[in-house]
Amino acid sequence: MSQQHPSKIRLWEPIAIFLLLALVVFYAVNALNTQDWLWFAGRPTEISPLRIVVTENGNRTTLIPGHADFNRLADAAGEAPAQIDSVDLISLGLSDDTLAYYEQSGVVLELYFARPVTFHTRFRAGEPTQLLIPIEGRHAGNGYFFRGANGEWWFGAIQMANPEPLLEVMAGLGYPVSRQAAAGN
Repeated sequence: MSQQHPSKIRLWEPIAIFLLLALVVFYAVNALNTQDWLWFAGRPTEISPLRIVVTENGNRTTLIPGHADFNRLADAAGEAPAQIDSVDLISLGLSDDTLAYYEQSGVVLELYFARPVTFHTRFRAGEPTQLLIPIEGRHAGNGYFFRGANGEWWFGAIQMANPEPLLEVMAGLGYPVSRQAAAGN
């Protein structure tokens, strides 16, 4: 009878299997939590509004494709929210008082979409069909935007990484713009 020596134990194999399993679990937990299999992508699906509403001190202006300023504003408004600086939703909502304020004061930009926008984030951002961006007044100057659907706004703001191009277009169109905290973002 010949004796066989046990094969050498390879330490890297169980470590590699453990790391691979940990990576799969991490991905699956995030995918299930965000309800988005592409949560790691970091950029939303196409943000091209069907209609833009600008409210300035109670005066609402609706822009649709074909309007002189629509394309310029739609390009800037589509690019700014596409670059997110949030790692989680910011605990900030739009109260009835704030929405009433926007109807009478300040400048706010509302974007409406034909189909939901999917933000690929590490948090559950939903699939909004409308975005609200404060330009001047309450919550302005921080790069925040709010999501919603069916005429309702959801709790939790998301922060844009660089709102400056959008603010420059809005200022170029003659609207007052708040930039107090935008330079620090």
